Order: sequence, then structure tokens, then C-alpha cells
Amino acid sequence: MRRLIFNNIWIILLITSSYHSFAQEYKTPAKALQQTVENNTTVVTRLSNNHEWMAILTPISAPAISTFATAEQKLAGLRISPQQLIPSRLPTRYNQLKLINIKNNEQRTINLPNANDITEVTFSPNNRYLSFVSLNQSGGYLYAYDIEKDLNRQLTNQRLNGSINLNYQWLGECGVVARFANEQNGQWRQSQASYSPMVKETLSSKTQQRTYQDLLKNSADEQRFTDLTMSQLALVKLDGTISTIAKAQIFLDFSISPDEKYILATHLTPPFSYKVKYHDFPKLTAVYRLNDAHITTIHQSLSGEQRPTGSDAVLSGPRMIQWVQGQAATLAFTQALDLSDSRQAAAKRDSLWTLSAPFTDKAKLIGNTQWRIVDIEWAEHDLVLVTERNTKLQRLRMGHIDLNQEKTSLHTFSERNMRDKYQDLGQFFKVYIPNKGKLIHISQHANSPELMHYGQGASNTGNRPFLKHTLLVNGTSTLLWQSANDKLESVRYILDVNPLRMIINRESPNQAPSLVLINVHDASETVLYQQPEGLQAYKGIQKQLITYQRADGVPLSGTLYLPAGYRKEQGPLPVLMWAYPREFNDAEIAGQVSFSPNQYLKISPKGPVPFVAEGFAVFDKVSMPIIGQNDKAPNDNFKQQLTANAQAAVDVLVNLGIADPKRIAIGGHSYGAFMVANLLAHTDLFYAGIARSGAYNRSLTPFGFQNEERNYWQANDI
Repeated sequence: MRRLIFNNIWIILLITSSYHSFAQEYKTPAKALQQTVENNTTVVTRLSNNHEWMAILTPISAPAISTFATAEQKLAGLRISPQQLIPSRLPTRYNQLKLINIKNNEQRTINLPNANDITEVTFSPNNRYLSFVSLNQSGGYLYAYDIEKDLNRQLTNQRLNGSINLNYQWLGECGVVARFANEQNGQWRQSQASYSPMVKETLSSKTQQRTYQDLLKNSADEQRFTDLTMSQLALVKLDGTISTIAKAQIFLDFSISPDEKYILATHLTPPFSYKVKYHDFPKLTAVYRLNDAHITTIHQSLSGEQRPTGSDAVLSGPRMIQWVQGQAATLAFTQALDLSDSRQAAAKRDSLWTLSAPFTDKAKLIGNTQWRIVDIEWAEHDLVLVTERNTKLQRLRMGHIDLNQEKTSLHTFSERNMRDKYQDLGQFFKVYIPNKGKLIHISQHANSPELMHYGQGASNTGNRPFLKHTLLVNGTSTLLWQSANDKLESVRYILDVNPLRMIINRESPNQAPSLVLINVHDASETVLYQQPEGLQAYKGIQKQLITYQRADGVPLSGTLYLPAGYRKEQGPLPVLMWAYPREFNDAEIAGQVSFSPNQYLKISPKGPVPFVAEGFAVFDKVSMPIIGQNDKAPNDNFKQQLTANAQAAVDVLVNLGIADPKRIAIGGHSYGAFMVANLLAHTDLFYAGIARSGAYNRSLTPFGFQNEERNYWQANDI
């Protein structure tokens, strides 16, 4: 008998059971599961601009329940702690902070103020200070650790408003620009009463919108949202003095110009929508001059409700407004050429512009692109790297433009399928230059600009990270370094180019990750940090990549975990499979694998792998490709392909002698939960299912399909 297990089954259990059938306190889980929560932390690092210091940050893997058991306001897609003015469920907190001197391997532990958690850790541009936000019961406060004096300093007693974002930015050696709480705005309103009638309006235009949680519902919500997110943009100097920069607004983001004379800031403006989240509210982007607070408006955007339907659709007007890194005070932005609607036929779909200080002249056209611009990165020698995307074709293209040339054009040097992991360039090596910012390092080779980049090196034999040089003239690459065959080594930081010195992450199945300083030229190395070994309860479990084929020949794969000491002669095991469906338009890309046999064991308590300690075989990351075939959309054959994927996965484990076909469960999260519901409804392959956090009622897409641009009435036959 098949059983479908949903999270809300607990509601039924609570209703049908007496209160006394459950103990009235939390219980300690099995030792193995407890270890996945408490001893499975991967450190985070920061590097100073002069490459002399590296900070080691230890995340809190299991926050105390008291951290979340506080008042919470759910407004406009945000979940805010009204007491602290920070996200009520802040994703990243740290409780340990270390500094390592890369030159001499000196290590020091920084005492955190009042043993509080911290977040938003960064080095100052002059490398003397390590700043962070300290969190206590009333909110977040700015601190700076003086590396020379080995001394912590609270910059101001004024708390931050981090309801939207806790980030801040150093202004040279002067101090820090941040968003502070607007204490004069008064206390937030707790009343649920609406202050005015609720008026809903239907306009003549039509758009198709997703549904979201925690949206504004009435004017009382609007007022509470304003009270909790209104902030004061200000500069706090190292001596504690504060200078306001602009009047209080609901600031969404801000950035300082490379010459440190201007601030580009974006704030939300009414009317606030009841249909979209806060980041899609109307917003005004302006430049503030620091010496006299002069304001120049750059753009007032519309609500995201006005965005056309389509995966590459955008709002009209300037987008991606940002500073040109490498120039003193020049803005760059993109603008659509296709009425912002990706469904419109257009020879050129997007354009790139610049606007220099004092921002009153006409913007200069840099170039037009065939597809939608989705990313801009600035490089040395006034080069800009532009990434275009065509979601319908599932293609990404990258090219470069020379800002110094009068007749500019985009020179493509890389193009790949969006889901092609094997051709992913990875990250570009950047250098920090005072008064210019962080720029992609460019060298010259054979009369062509050349950049350095590093990535995971995915292939059909497993991940083997790399470091390469690539010529921008034709995309030709030269391998500079690659991970050893028997280890998983990946670039963390590049310190010097000549001689080539790097900090790498190194691990193996039997060695916990370490951070190692290596000199590629003379093969010398120094271990800077060694992560403690953990997960003792999972020692000896077996992990392997299983490759197989679907009935129609599509290559599939999954990662199989077996209990320690298990042998096939002992007979088949109960199996838990875990998967997530993904759409492809290329069967070859659908068959790519992402796996490293040399990775140290890391088990998430949120995933299926902990079941291996209870005697299960766990088949994780099972391929579930849904492929568009013969000009048909992928979802036209969703049920058939999903069934074929599942059948192939079951067959390979049964044929290996590992699985008992009568004891196989299928699990998935979100869209994976939708997969579980379909497989249990349409097949008899699984005895049970775990459908975690699924969303099934999506009436504007046929039968709840994800990444489906058609609505129900356009595809009602599937």
C-alpha cells in the first residue's frame, strides 16, 4: 500500500491524539542526526585587499530556538523582527572569528563583543580594520576591529536598520556608510485595523503574475511596512561622529562611486503594490553628492506589476544602474529595445549606456545586444564583460566591449547552454585598485587581452577544478593549474600572478577540508587552516556515482550512499531516492553529471543522506530531466518522461542487487514534492513518498509546472 507523507500530516496526528501522548519538551535526536546539525560547519573566509590577512568565520549551524521565538512581522515578502529591525530569520550568523597572517601564519582569535553573534564581515580598503555587525536583542551595531592595535571598537551606539539589508560600505579610510534606524519615525504600529477603505483597481492592461506569501493587504500593512523599513543613510566616522547623507527613505540599496565623491542610492516610492514583493515596488534611483548632499534623479521605475509576461521580460527604462568600476564617477545602465517584452521579435533586444558626472548630459550608447543583458563585469584597461541570455533557447553568451573605442561592438568569446556545467568558465580573477574598485585582471598575450578564471571543472568523470587563461579575441584557453587526481582542490583566492601563488581548498574522502597556501612555480605549500573532522557516526559509509540510461537512451546519474560495511551479499536494502525535475532542450546536456569522488563527506540535516545511518541506501541527486522534443515544450510530455526517469532509477538499483523493489521511497522538496505527488499518483514504483514543502495550486500554469511560460488556457491539453 502506497502512502503519501506530507509535512502537514502532523496536524492530523495532533488532532487525533491526546495532549498527554506526547512529551512536553524537545527530545535529543539520534546521535548520527545530531552530528549532521552540530558538527557539519564549513568555514567562510574574507581576504584583505593587500592579501596579507585572511579572516576565518565559523557559521552557526544550529541557532538556538530563542533566536527565532520572537515577534515577527510578515510584510511585502519580508519577515522582520520589529524589536531588532533585522530579518527575523537571518540566513547567516557567525559565532567565531579568526585572523590568519598569510605571510607568517600568525593566528589570532578575535573576542566578539559580549559574545554576540556577528554578520556582514569585511576588511576596510586600507586593510587596517575588520568591520562587522554585532547582533544583540535590540538590533545590529557596527564594530571595527583594529588589526594593528588588536582592539575592538564600537563605531556608534546608533543601531542599524537591517529590515531589508544589513550591508554597509567603507568610504575610503574615513568611515562607514550605512542605513541606520530612523528612531524619530516612531514605534511601529501593531494594530491590525485598517486606516482607510481597501480599494482595488483593475487597469486596462493585463499581466500574468506569480502568487507570493506575506504580501501587503491594506493601508495598515503599508504603514507598518514603512515604519519598519524607513532608514537614515549616514556616514559614521572612526571617531564616532555621524553625518546624514539624505533624508530618511526606504532605502533598497546604495553604492559609493570609485572616486568616493558620490553615492548611488535606490529607495522605494508609493504606491505600494498588494500583488508583488517589496523589491518590485516603484523605486527612485538618485545620485547624492557627498560634500553638499546635492541630489540628481536618475530614474523612477514602475511597479513590477507592469512587467510583461515572459522569462526575459523586464520593466521599461534604465535597469542594472551601477558605477563603472575603473572610472572616477560614471554610471552604467541597460535599457530594453523590444518594448521590454521578450516575446516581441527584435533584431536587437538590449542596450548598454554610460552617463558621467555631473549626470546632466545625455547618456552615451556603448552597444546593443541580440539577447537580454543579465550581467555586467568591469575589467582593467576600460573593458567591460557583458553576459546575454536567451531563456527560450537556454543559451548564455559572454562578450567584451572596449570603452575607449569610438565604434563599440560586442566581441563574443564564450557561448554555452545555460545548464552546461562542463563549459562553465567559473569566476574571474579580480584585483582591487584604490579609487577604481575591483576589476577583472587583464594581461596581454599574442596581441589579445587575456583573463584568468577558475571553476569546478565538471566533466563526465567527475569534478576536477581548474585555473585557466582565456584569450578574449577567440576564447582559446590555456590550463595553468588543475586539482590533483586523488584530491578535490579548488581555488579560494589568487594572491599573485607571477609567481603564481594561491590559497586553495583541499579535501579528500578521508581528509577534512583545509586551506593551503601554494606556490605553483616551486611547488611549496603551507597549511593555513585545518577543519576538524566531524560526522563520526557516518565514518565508513560508501559513496559512488551511478550512471545508467533511460529507456530512450538519455544518460542519467545519481549519487548512491550505502551503510558502512554493507556488502551486496547481505541482500537488498530499503531505499530512499531524492530528486528534483529540471527542464532541458538538449538530451546531451541533460545527461551531464555533477560529482566528485574525492569530496570529504558532508551531510546536510535537511537532505536525505542521514537515513543511511539508519540502514537505508540513499540514492541522491537522481536525474529527472524533462526534455523538449521535436519542437515541443518540455512539459508536454512531463508525466511520461518523469515515469521513464523513475523507472530507470528503480531498475538500476534492483539490477545491482541493492534495492528491494517493494521497499523504495521517493522524496523531494518544493518542485520535487510536485514530482513525488505525480509519481505516486501515476506509477506503482514506490511504496511511500516524502513530499516536502510542495506547492500544488498554481492555476495560471498548467497543472503546477515550474518554469512554464504558458498559462492553463494556452496548454489545456496536458
